[in-house]
Amino acid sequence: MEPFTARAGRRSLARTIVILLGLGALGACADDTTAPAVNSPSHAAASAAAPSPEPYTTSVDLVVERVADSPVYGTTVRLGITCSTSQVFDLIIDLEQQVRGDKGRQVVQGSNTWPAYTCDQGKTSLISTISPNGKLGFEPGRATVRARIANYQPGVEPADITTRTRIVVD
Repeated sequence: MEPFTARAGRRSLARTIVILLGLGALGACADDTTAPAVNSPSHAAASAAAPSPEPYTTSVDLVVERVADSPVYGTTVRLGITCSTSQVFDLIIDLEQQVRGDKGRQVVQGSNTWPAYTCDQGKTSLISTISPNGKLGFEPGRATVRARIANYQPGVEPADITTRTRIVVD
């Protein structure tokens, strides 16, 4: 049988907690150096000296207006392009669709790139023919179109859209 000792003879819980907190604080202080920093500039001074990024001077808006499949023209994407100033950039249009094939659902993809496309100020439309990259072709139904610009000049706001659409019969 364990001998009985009075509460006064045991270490109190509060005292143990205080000792552990004190040791934890001393351990945290041991990680930091007490020497002053060597003339390091403040973050405010460093950010004031850094040049601010160039503001955008040209915005480009892309809108998928229509996707159609025709026996004469193939699968075409009509894209609406609006530029706030005249610019030249590459335009990349991707089309993706899931179709039923002999092996179940398969993904059909195609892409078209317009290098050095000249976008004049205002709204224009562009029709791009997209050929599939495989044996299966695009069919009327749901699809995903991604249009983006590349190789643009500084000051042009990047444009990249991905939208779900429907391929219609033309």
